[in-house]
Parts: sequence; structure tokens; C-alpha cells
Amino acid sequence: MPNRPNHPFSSAGDVADVSDVVRALTIGFSVEMTPRDVRRNPGLCEESMPEGTRVYTTFLPRSPFDDTVKAAMSLIDQGMRPVPHIAARGVADEAELDRMVGELADVGVRELLVIAGSIGTPKGTLTDTMRVLRSGVLERRGITRVGVAGHPEGSPDIDADALDTALREKNAFAAEAGCEMYLLTQFCFAAHPIVAWERRIRAAGNWLPIHVGLPGLTSPKTLLKFGLSCGVGPSLKVLRKQTGGVLSLATTSAYYPDQTLLGLASAVRSDQASLISGVHFFPFGATASTADWAKQIADGQFQIDDRQERLAVTA
Repeated sequence: MPNRPNHPFSSAGDVADVSDVVRALTIGFSVEMTPRDVRRNPGLCEESMPEGTRVYTTFLPRSPFDDTVKAAMSLIDQGMRPVPHIAARGVADEAELDRMVGELADVGVRELLVIAGSIGTPKGTLTDTMRVLRSGVLERRGITRVGVAGHPEGSPDIDADALDTALREKNAFAAEAGCEMYLLTQFCFAAHPIVAWERRIRAAGNWLPIHVGLPGLTSPKTLLKFGLSCGVGPSLKVLRKQTGGVLSLATTSAYYPDQTLLGLASAVRSDQASLISGVHFFPFGATASTADWAKQIADGQFQIDDRQERLAVTA
């Protein structure tokens, strides 16, 4: 079994300050964009993100795959590290998978996020993530790092038992293949479902590091819409509470994931075995403002308001 991810504690073993853990989780943050976002905003990543930032590009079944390849090329030109999504249910067979991964590898992609994909009817024989992993295509094409989906609040497409089985299979595959694999979660609005899920799957044998999905600085109304469609359930109540109810959801200009991030940091600080190792942002169009905020947090330009359990940016 590979080593657990580095934990944000001092070399002497003393527990770090919560603010240090907040920074440790945010340094190396990643973001999600569509290929269309990349095309419409040339230079955006280079201007707003640290060099080498991982930028994940979504898989859009109705869009030409060439758009994903071009987005990867653009991101590499901007000094970013592209991580395209491969949705198994949107790929016809291993031959098409080989062609797609080969095109990405040819332009310099070395990391992928492999998911089943919320596609009602599979395009072909690759009906789930494990079929892609076991095909051998990724290794053959030089993919050295693979993300797979984590579901702290469940999935509208897969029942709980199937999710647990899939996670056991991914752990086993990563161990057997020596694959550098990690879990990337759906976005959540509260820390407690993520922390409880991490502890449960760790007790069941998971050792894969976890990158937690957080909403970016877009409107709560937008987040509510996407949260409902993505199956994010329990923490939607937290979103409503944080923003003052349904009426405020429609009028608040931007949501900040500071309370969730602070809650994660507090949990990680108190549990040295935690596998939570970083954060990933779903900006839903608010890429620049989300990246700016994340950079300020990573740089330590914030204060913790203990009374309100929030982070206040100081620069």
C-alpha cells in the first residue's frame, strides 16, 4: 500500500495552527473549466493562477473532442497542467478510448480524471470507471496520474452499495498497478458530510488521498441549481442557512466557501490520519475571482473570525 499523503503538521509532530492547515490545504489548489471557457478566455489562467496549476476540463458529450484537445494545448501554453475528464459512458469502446487518450498524450497531457459520467445510455461497452482503468490504455499512453470520483453525499446515478464496491475496486487497482490515484469529490457546502465520509471510507480500507471539491465565488442561486442536479443533498441546507434562506439565495452576489474550508482544516488538524489533502474549486464561470481568492488564502492573507467561524481576507 502506498504511503499516505503528507499531512500539514510540523516535522516535530506538533499539531499545526488551524490557519497553517487552511493554507496547506489551499496551496496547490485546482480549478474546473469547460473547454469553451478556456477558448473564450485566452490567457485567463496565466493571468489569474500560479504556474503549474491543475485545470480540469469537463467532458461534454455533445461537443467535439477536438475542443478538449485544443483546451489542453492552450492550458499548456499558459503554463498550466491540464487534467481532462474522460467519461466512460461517453466513449464507444477501447479503440475510441485509445484514440482520445492518445491525442491528449500527444499534446503533453499526463493526468486524467476518469469518471463514469452522468449519461443515461452508455455510448458503448465502457460503462464505468473500472473498465477504463483496466483497459490498459492509460498506462500505454503514458498517463502517470489519475483522479477518480468521490461522493461524500452520494450520487443520483449510483446507489450507496455500488459506490462502496467501486471504491474498493479502485483502491485494489491502484495498489496492484502501482498507479498514482486520488479521489476528487463532488462539491459540498459543509465540512461535516465530507469529514464523516472520509472517516467512514478510511475505516473501510480506503487509502487514496482526497481532494475536496468546493464551490467557487459564483452566486448561491447558481450553486443551488447545480447542487440539486448533482445530488448534493444534506449540505444544501447549510447553504440556505449561511445565506439567510431562499430569498437571499436569489439576491446574494457571491458565495464564499470559507466556512467549509475552515471546517475541513479544523477536522484535519485534529486527525493526523485524515486523507483530506487538498481542495479543488468548481467556479461555474467565476474563475478569475475564485483563483484570486484561493491565492490569497494560500498566501496567508486572511484572518480567522472565531466567533462567526469564517475567514476574512486581509489584502
